[in-house]
Amino acid sequence: MLTCDVAVVGTGGVGSAAVAYLARAGANVIGLDRYSPPHNHGSSHGQTRVIRMAYFEHPDYVPLLRHAYREWHDLEQTTGRKLYFPTGVLQIGPEAGEVIAGTLRSAQQHQLAIQRYAFDDITREFPGVVPPEACVGILERDAGYLLVAECISAYLDQARQHGAILKNDTPIKSWTRNEDTFELQTADEVIHAKQLVICGGAWATQLLADLNVPMTILRKHLYWYANDAAAYTQASSFPVFLIETLGGIYYGFPQIDRQGVKLARHDGGEPIASAQQQSQQEDAADRASVETFTRNHLPLLSQDLVHHEACMYTVTPDQHFLVGTHPEHDGLHFVAGLSGHGFKFASALGQILCDLAMTGQTSVPIDFLSPRRFF
Repeated sequence: MLTCDVAVVGTGGVGSAAVAYLARAGANVIGLDRYSPPHNHGSSHGQTRVIRMAYFEHPDYVPLLRHAYREWHDLEQTTGRKLYFPTGVLQIGPEAGEVIAGTLRSAQQHQLAIQRYAFDDITREFPGVVPPEACVGILERDAGYLLVAECISAYLDQARQHGAILKNDTPIKSWTRNEDTFELQTADEVIHAKQLVICGGAWATQLLADLNVPMTILRKHLYWYANDAAAYTQASSFPVFLIETLGGIYYGFPQIDRQGVKLARHDGGEPIASAQQQSQQEDAADRASVETFTRNHLPLLSQDLVHHEACMYTVTPDQHFLVGTHPEHDGLHFVAGLSGHGFKFASALGQILCDLAMTGQTSVPIDFLSPRRFF
């Protein structure tokens, strides 16, 4: 039997950060994952993730993002690794649509620097981009992308350096609360922890079932297309982009290597009953939708698919996160239901989980993410 101060279940994007912060804070911490992070079985893979501050989803995320930016910078400085690439993020859509209206609301409320483009200015400033009819653009320069696997590896290396025990390929069969400790059952042993942190991605639907907040797992697809157009490369200062069309919301990244330009659809997705049903099988209809988007709005891009991956979104009813301490189990802290827009926050969320486990509170404003909003 193993004992520890804190057990962290799930050491992907958020969990790797939580284990690192807890180990740095002096906790005797064990991190467990059913695979060997970084891996491609969950939600935190696929080379890159967008990071942006003028958050169209809700202005309340901006203080959390400010904290995340600081923590990513600190991780770069501490490890000497380049993780964040400020390419800028170009968002395009109808002026009254979800993306543009929401971005403006956050920028205005938090006095964020953005640059606005009228319809006719977009193609002139960004050759190779054909915006949807009657749309406008917003460029946020202090935004860009994070390297996913490198971020996770950096945090896990930090955790090991500060004495954390990392147990990979170790699924949790069950957990129970016994008096003043949590008991975790794996296939091979029992672990007793004074505090329990759960950030299990799509497996949170099982691990946090008694939270009684419905979460839907969506299979999502990522595509990389061959590219010969200099206009779409990072070397030519092409930004990360997110474009709202009548057919859906699509996003992508400048070409950064030989795999080409990465693209995906943000909305939509195929519901699956459990994380165990995830597969890397292509979805022909989803791919056709993405390729229709590229023909219409990125016409210089090849239609030759170089690479494909599938990941999972775990979506709450309002598409906002679940963060906090379990209302019925004191000492159980969690991050779940990141709804397809959570990785950029991983650095801040890991620090928050550390705060909650070590002191029972955090100075970062997270009340708007409490599961109590559903009751």
